[in-house]
Amino acid sequence: MGIFAIVAAAFSLTRMKHRLTEHRHAENAAIELAKHDALTGLPNRRKLDDSFNDLMDQVQPDECRAVLMLDVDGFKPVNDLYGHGVGDILLCKFAERLTLEVGSEGLVARLGGDEFAIVSPVLSEKPDAGSLARRLLAAIQKPFDIEGREIRIGSGVGISLFPDDGHSSSELLRRADIALYRAKTSGTSLFRFFEIEMDASILHRSLLEQRLRRAMDSDALKPEYQPIIRLSDNKIIGFEALARWYDPDFGYVPPNQFIPIAEDAGMISELTENILRQACKAASRWPDDIDLSLNISSLKLQEQGFPLKLAAVLAESGVLPQRITLDISEAALSRNVKLSHPVLRQLADSGIKLALDDYGVGNSSLNILRQLPIDTVKIDDNFVCGVLKDPECAAMVEAVLVLTKGLNLRVVAEGLEQKEIVDWLSDRQCEAGQGHYFGTSLTAEAATKLVQAGGWIAPAGSAAEMKQLTENAS
Repeated sequence: MGIFAIVAAAFSLTRMKHRLTEHRHAENAAIELAKHDALTGLPNRRKLDDSFNDLMDQVQPDECRAVLMLDVDGFKPVNDLYGHGVGDILLCKFAERLTLEVGSEGLVARLGGDEFAIVSPVLSEKPDAGSLARRLLAAIQKPFDIEGREIRIGSGVGISLFPDDGHSSSELLRRADIALYRAKTSGTSLFRFFEIEMDASILHRSLLEQRLRRAMDSDALKPEYQPIIRLSDNKIIGFEALARWYDPDFGYVPPNQFIPIAEDAGMISELTENILRQACKAASRWPDDIDLSLNISSLKLQEQGFPLKLAAVLAESGVLPQRITLDISEAALSRNVKLSHPVLRQLADSGIKLALDDYGVGNSSLNILRQLPIDTVKIDDNFVCGVLKDPECAAMVEAVLVLTKGLNLRVVAEGLEQKEIVDWLSDRQCEAGQGHYFGTSLTAEAATKLVQAGGWIAPAGSAAEMKQLTENAS
C-alpha cells in the first residue's frame, strides 16, 4: 500500500472516529435533554430518579436530606382567567424562586403540571427542613409581576426525610405527597412533615373515595331537606337540600368529609348535578311558593356550561328558575370573584336567586355584595348562636340585619337551636331562619307531606318538641 493510501485510510479512520464521537455526544445530549422539563428547564422525574442515589450517598450517619413536594394553589384559575401563556410564565417564575431558595447543593424538579419536588441540600437536623419550607413559602407568597399583572398564589409543602421515612425516591416522594395533602387540608401556605399515622388516614380517604364513586353510580347519595322558616309566623318558605350519604361499612359520612373528596377527585360536578336533579324532582311536588336552596361548590362556578346544565335540569322537572336559590360560601367567592362573576351573572339573568352563605366569616364582604348579583345573605351560625352571650356576635348580627335591609336583600339566620335566639332575631325583624330548633332535615316524602298540609310549624318551647312535629310528618 502506498503512502498516500495509508494517509487516506488514516484520515478516513480519524474522520469516522470523529463522527462517532459527535454522534455519541449528540446522543448523550438528547438523553440528557429528555431528563429535563421543556418549559422550565428543571430536571424532570426521570432525572430526579437517576440522581437520587448519588445525592443520598452524600449523607453522613448524623445527617439527613429532605424531600419536599409542592404545587401551585390557584394555578387553574390563573390559566382560565389570563390564558396558558401567562400560566407558563408563572410556572417558570415559580421554578426560579424555588431554585434560588434551594441553592446548588439541592435539586428542584418539575414532576408535571404544577407539581414540583425538591431534594434539599444535606441537613444537620430535622428542623432545618422546616426552615427551608418556611423560606420557600415566604418566597412563593410574594406577588408575581407578569405582563403588568400582579398575581398572587400560594402553596403547601409536604416533607419526608431520608433516611427516617424511606430510602427510595418513590417512597419518599409518596410520603412527601401525603404530607402535602395534610398541609393543604390544614390551611393555606403551611408545611407538614410526614407522620406514619398519615398513611392510615390516606388509606381511609382512598377507601372513602372508592365507596363514593360506587355510591354515585348507584344513586346512594340522597338529598334531605331542612326547612327554611319565616320567623314572623313560623311558615315554611323553602327547603335547603343537603347531600346525605350512608355507607354500609362506614355508616353516616358527613358532607364535610365527602365533599372535599369529591372536589379533589373531580367528582363534584357529577355529585352536584345528581343531588340537584333529585331535589328538583322533589320540589316539583311542592306548592309554587316553596323555594329550593342548594349549596354549590365554588368549582361549579368556574364551569362556563353550568347555567345551561342547570336550565336543562329545571326544564326536565318543570321547576321555575325563580324558585331556585344557590348558596355559595362567602369564603369561596372572595377567592374567585373574577372567575365566578360571568357564571353568576348568567344564572341571575335566568331568574335564579343567589345567596351568600356563611356570611361574616369570609373576606371583602361588602365588596362582594357590591360586585355580584346577590339576593340573599345567610348569617353564619357561629355568630347567630352567640347573640345572647357575646356582645360582639350580637353587634355583628344586628349590623348585618341593618345592612341587608338597606340593600333590600333577604336575610336568613343559620343554626337556630334555641327559642330565645329565635325571639331575639324576630324582635329585630330578621326575615327567616333555619336550624334544629325547627326540626331535623326531612326526606323528600316527609317534606312534601308537610308543605301539602299547609307548611306551618307551630311554635314550641324546645327543639325536642319541634323535632317531634317534623318526625310526625315522616
